[in-house]
Amino acid sequence: MSFERFTKTGRSYKPKISIMSRGQMGFNKGAIKRFEIDKYEYAIIYFDKISNRIGFSFTSDCNEEGIIKMSKHSSVVTIAARSFLQYYDINHNKTRNYTINFDEKSKLYIINLDFE
Repeated sequence: MSFERFTKTGRSYKPKISIMSRGQMGFNKGAIKRFEIDKYEYAIIYFDKISNRIGFSFTSDCNEEGIIKMSKHSSVVTIAARSFLQYYDINHNKTRNYTINFDEKSKLYIINLDFE
């Protein structure tokens, strides 16, 4: 048997993204680890007005249209998204957290703005 002792108590590893009041979006450690977001340099953001969902893809290709440079910190990866949030009139008056999941059909990482 090869049991591994769990010592990381008191932390959340559920993949989440925060939309912050200052116009940034931050991927938590759970999202970074599960989706290997820190392997990439840029994010691309998509919006579905009908379902009120935001989609993300990631790349290291600096020639892709619409890329946003990611800032990597010890426990979070952030992107500056104020122009995106303003363009689509997405409320970011206060910081909100959303669960992020990978959608196999669209090949995007998605949050639903109707569910925090």
